[in-house]
Amino acid sequence: MKRAGLIVNPQSGKSSGKGLRLMEMVRSRPNISARLLERFEQLPNHLNELARDGVTDLFISSGDGTIHAIQTELAERKPFRNFPRLSLLPHGTTNMTAADLGFRHHSIADQAEFMTNLAASHLRERPTLRVVNPNDGRPRHGMFLGAGATTSAARFCQQALNEKGVKGNLATFATLAVAIGQVAFGSSHAYDVARFDQPCPMRISIGTTDICNGAQLLMLSTTLEKLTLGTRPFWGGKSGSLRTTILPFPVPSLARWLLPIMYGRETRKVPEGSLSFASQGFDITSPSTYIIDGEFFDGPEGAPLKVETGPVFTYLCG
Repeated sequence: MKRAGLIVNPQSGKSSGKGLRLMEMVRSRPNISARLLERFEQLPNHLNELARDGVTDLFISSGDGTIHAIQTELAERKPFRNFPRLSLLPHGTTNMTAADLGFRHHSIADQAEFMTNLAASHLRERPTLRVVNPNDGRPRHGMFLGAGATTSAARFCQQALNEKGVKGNLATFATLAVAIGQVAFGSSHAYDVARFDQPCPMRISIGTTDICNGAQLLMLSTTLEKLTLGTRPFWGGKSGSLRTTILPFPVPSLARWLLPIMYGRETRKVPEGSLSFASQGFDITSPSTYIIDGEFFDGPEGAPLKVETGPVFTYLCG
């Protein structure tokens, strides 16, 4: 028998209140189990309780970071006998995962009604991206991994924009505008931490084969079909679950290549040194701090970071 569960992170979206309003609507309904996630330390116990309640469909009111934390708990600790189906409610500051896999109806009333009845839904399946061996020893499951300028831009977005209440696509667009301005109107100085366009040493390999080895601008890898602003910066065909793109340093001409890289077809033309490939996993060695779904972490010391395809989750999209 189906039963809905709801986890609300009240801090997501800078306390927009959407999740709390939804919880108020459903908390007295007998076929819904609801939990408020005020601290991430509560998450294991909340999931244990939801599993004991027999929850089959888990609704998550949050942004990317909470989704990533829940996926990691479900995949690594396995509190449920079978994974619950997930429904992502885009109530957070950053909702890249929900933009691709999220619940389609944004009305709080519609969300509450759907949770109550669990009617037939459009379903999508997608594996996670699993980071095997971070420096702290805690594997992580997310949908997006970045290094180099990807990490620098994300840190700027969080600190300069999200913390001031600018969020979602507006924050992404503003960050992109800053990056374009730095390249177009300034000269890059190696290792100027105030700039995104810096050389980052990277060695990426699959088995014994090097994909790249040298200074790059950025790396990004994902199991999502599209990223923020609807971008699809991948080409060359999808023969594996992980789509990975590497852009070279020095930075190619933005006027010539920005739109083709972000929105081109699988057969698009790309600047020399740009790489895009699909795989089930890879190793990356780099001094860069990494980012996975909004969380920064370091790779292992003296060894490559191992990235692999994680388990498949089913998403209810409404």
